[in-house]
Amino acid sequence: MTATNAVPVSWGGRAWEGQTAWPDRTSKAYDLAVRLEVGMTQHAAHERYGYRLVKKHGDHNYPKGISAAMELMSMPGHCGTHVDSLGHVSVDGCIIGDRDITALQSEEDGVPIGSVEELPPLVGPGHLVDGEVLFGREMTNRDGFGARELEEWFSGRPEPQPGSIVLFRTGLMKHWETPDRYLGTGVGLPGVSLSGAEWLSSRGILAVGGDTASFEHKPEWTVPALDVHVHFLVKSAIPIMESVYLEGLAADGVYEEFFFVASPLRIKGGTGSPIRPLAFV
Repeated sequence: MTATNAVPVSWGGRAWEGQTAWPDRTSKAYDLAVRLEVGMTQHAAHERYGYRLVKKHGDHNYPKGISAAMELMSMPGHCGTHVDSLGHVSVDGCIIGDRDITALQSEEDGVPIGSVEELPPLVGPGHLVDGEVLFGREMTNRDGFGARELEEWFSGRPEPQPGSIVLFRTGLMKHWETPDRYLGTGVGLPGVSLSGAEWLSSRGILAVGGDTASFEHKPEWTVPALDVHVHFLVKSAIPIMESVYLEGLAADGVYEEFFFVASPLRIKGGTGSPIRPLAFV
């Protein structure tokens, strides 16, 4: 599966334009999202997900015995499987394009530039980098996907091209039900390092994603790690997806030749949005 000129024409117009090989035959579609539910694992920096069935069947009956149920949900933009918008991170108050966001943001309207509403659909050929296969063992907080590791992984495999979506499996999603283990609390996390981010952006990829809540390599729990977010979001206009469920693809050995589709909710001023990505094989 190949793509050419699959780089968005305009981030601001929420448009995707390019040439890519849509799957003409699909044998399997993989759901790459975790379930949103009360008490689920979340990054400590974000508000908790909430759900309430505010209207139950039988509370009000329409003619012919018909009733309807409805829920009320509350959630941060960065919960569950989600995408970071380009306005999620700034340097010296500026987001991508050296645009000063500090005077424009507001509590009611969020970030009027660089929001998830500007992101185009994330559509294109997908690549999965499986850390446990690459390292030959379970990954630890000392392990990063750098340029050297990516050269090794893609040796003999099709390399990402302009418009590709590259996903990274650390294996930590196996511990989703154990929050401290999944989040690397007090320890740190494996993930993509800066040299790996530079390797990817030089190939014109459309988006990246990983199975952790923080995406990038965080070798020390007490040391902030945001250089990769800055490189992708602020310098390269490449959105980041986090907490992507990759266990199914990995179990079946699907590392390339799959077609990826995801899109954020249209949230005014949103710095992030839950998504439900799909991989078609």
